[in-house]
Amino acid sequence: MSASTPEFPLLASPNTSIKTRYDVVVVGSGYGGSIAASRCARAGQSVCVLERGKEWRPGDFTEDFSEVIAETQVTVGGLRQQIGTPNRLFEFFYTDDLTVFQGSGLGGTSLINANVAIDMEDAVFEDSEWPRALRNDREALFNLDRKHFIDMIKPTPYPDDYPHLQRFDRMKEAVAALDIEDVPLYRLPLFVTFEDKIKNHVGVPQPKCTACGNCMSGCNVEVQTVLKSRNATEWEVTYKGVDANSTGVEQTVYAPYVILGAGAIGSTKILLRSKTKGLNLSNELGKRFSTNGDVVASSFCGTNVANVIGIPFQDAPETTSPPGPSITTVADFRTVTPGGFDRHHIIEDLGPPVTFTAPYIVGLAVNALFTGDSDSYPDLADLQKFYQAVKVDAGSKSMSFLGISHDDARGVISLKDGIFDITWNKVGCESNFFQVNRRMRKMTKGLGSTFLPYPKWARPQKRSVFTGHPLGGCSMGESGKSGVVNHAGQVFDGNTKNVMDGLLVVDGAIVPRPLGVNPSQTISILAERCIRLLIKREGWTIDYDTCKPLVY
Repeated sequence: MSASTPEFPLLASPNTSIKTRYDVVVVGSGYGGSIAASRCARAGQSVCVLERGKEWRPGDFTEDFSEVIAETQVTVGGLRQQIGTPNRLFEFFYTDDLTVFQGSGLGGTSLINANVAIDMEDAVFEDSEWPRALRNDREALFNLDRKHFIDMIKPTPYPDDYPHLQRFDRMKEAVAALDIEDVPLYRLPLFVTFEDKIKNHVGVPQPKCTACGNCMSGCNVEVQTVLKSRNATEWEVTYKGVDANSTGVEQTVYAPYVILGAGAIGSTKILLRSKTKGLNLSNELGKRFSTNGDVVASSFCGTNVANVIGIPFQDAPETTSPPGPSITTVADFRTVTPGGFDRHHIIEDLGPPVTFTAPYIVGLAVNALFTGDSDSYPDLADLQKFYQAVKVDAGSKSMSFLGISHDDARGVISLKDGIFDITWNKVGCESNFFQVNRRMRKMTKGLGSTFLPYPKWARPQKRSVFTGHPLGGCSMGESGKSGVVNHAGQVFDGNTKNVMDGLLVVDGAIVPRPLGVNPSQTISILAERCIRLLIKREGWTIDYDTCKPLVY
């Protein structure tokens, strides 16, 4: 946000204003859902977007940790345990095998992710796990669908005329410590703007980035099921309110087209509930869940200042040494790692928002005592080092890393007796997690710091992992025998090749394998293609003119 914050009109409406029928009902408002809603509206269709989370505008996000706790929800897989209401912003899905972090609100996880735009390798799209029709349509996917998305979102790297970031220097030092020549190290394109404009190219106020480092802090109804209506020409979407004023009574909205964009877990949960109510879905539903090979680790108390922790928004315009966006730089090992693409990975710099400053520093220090480079419990010298580190603000010399790689996508999202779970026995024992952690450990040596793996992964008896990029659950396939949707996001009728007219999934749930990079751009391009093909099948006419202002 900029110091001169404009007025941001409310986009959401109360759930009491939902009509009985629309041309299109979109469930979820993340990257896929937003694209579906925008493109269908531009094609002249009446659209209703159902989102269980709140609307958050710039200026609404808290910088107080106690308020963050009040906006956190935790679901424990396999148990009827839910902490917090389903419309809270920060959502954790916790199981013995893994922890998933995502956002809940108008905008989905895009509200709290690091805004990274990066393409995956061509070789990943050549993998046979993608439907043949998609692999054969890659020219249109990259030259048409990708262009539509890029023209709308306009990703931009951190500019040279902005203040220099110390994290750039630390990443160079970390990569230099590796015994690898010519590792590509570059600034990532980000879904933010670095130019202050009253309104952007579609008429929405969008102040420039202040490099404050708080990217990740950033109509309340929950859809229960999607079923065919009695007249068999429409879909019946059942939902109920989840805010404090809601009665919890289920209500229904009808549409000939229902597009699920509630994310890998959200869309899969809706279809699993729908299957228990009689919707004929593939036996592959819930399978091929992936963490996208996410690896989170930290460098604690290095030799030089890294300065990655966010600062209060109001302080950003005055500082000459800002932390920068949550992620700015990537060490791209995809071209310098021997073996197939499934061994390829990237490592990005990562900094927490100001909201998490105190728990971040203390958490790293405690982690350094018990799971750092030492193989034993801390002695007196370790405790003294811990005290001195916290005392002299070790946070300024610490930074985190986000590695993204390729797991085996063997996770399963399930529903039993009304209870959801995600199971993946010893997911962290897969080779990619060891490979990326080893490389991160070497990088921290170049920083003169202590290497801290994710604590639950560091315990050999657990090897649990953490992901902010869940994929799969409604994966693409050639038929219902190998997937839940086809190449265009259309839901298969059971285990056949036939599809159900008007029912689509367009989010990360349809991705059949890990991508090896931040997935938002790939998900968005796939969503653009799914909706382009829907518009073509139905004979609608769409206006892709991105300069046409949005009318509130």
